[in-house]
Amino acid sequence: MASRLLSRALIGGALALIVVAAVRADRPEPLALLVAAWSVLATVEFVRLLALAEIRLNRWLVPLLSLATVTAAYVDWLPEFLIAPLAVVLLAAVATRETKPRIPVYGTFVVLYLGFLPAHLVMLKDLAVEEGFSSWLVLFPLALTWVSDTAAFAAGRLFGRHPLSPNLSPRKTIEGLLAGLLAAAALCAGWLRFFAPFDARPVWWLAVVGAGLSAVGQAGDLFESMFKRAVGVKDSSTLLGQHGGFLDRCDSLLFCIPAFYYLTRVLLSR
Repeated sequence: MASRLLSRALIGGALALIVVAAVRADRPEPLALLVAAWSVLATVEFVRLLALAEIRLNRWLVPLLSLATVTAAYVDWLPEFLIAPLAVVLLAAVATRETKPRIPVYGTFVVLYLGFLPAHLVMLKDLAVEEGFSSWLVLFPLALTWVSDTAAFAAGRLFGRHPLSPNLSPRKTIEGLLAGLLAAAALCAGWLRFFAPFDARPVWWLAVVGAGLSAVGQAGDLFESMFKRAVGVKDSSTLLGQHGGFLDRCDSLLFCIPAFYYLTRVLLSR
């Protein structure tokens, strides 16, 4: 048990350092490269998951489309460019003999889920540079998700008695959910009050935002679990040891980052 916890801590710490360095970099390229790599690897894992359910997508084409979508975010072509990878998915289905309708449907879903959603972190970085915001604002949704997930995990282990969603994730508890919400609320109230465009908002409003983002992130975790449970696997892969796969490490972020991005844009429009 001790060695497993040590391995988990070392891998998690290394990943966190890489992500923080990329987010804090003056240039957007390190973060764009990191998001692109993560998107491709998560897409590969998800395509393999779908194959276990007899849903066989092109294992080369779909990751390339995810990569193209993140690249489009870097050159500021989103969301208009999104029609291109979706069109490729549909045209490839038409050109393939005896394609089942679910193939282009799932292909479209994967491009949106693991291409477009991760690309919002690149878009958030671009927005921060454009508006002159601190890179700590870009780091915030990642930090909030990590803190929320850690609090939920710890509270669930120590105090968890009531399952949150036993069919999707047997170990998650209502107590863990509440701990994640509270931790995220506290972090948001203490963090965003120093950064525009959130600095003019009252503390209670920031706390509500933090709890809401935590809830969105935990929903993203359960959403991925739905696919894993459908094919009877615990993790999307074992590439990150005790952390599972690349998809497992970003499932909450896939929902939380876009939510934070659009909230930021709404505040800027007022």
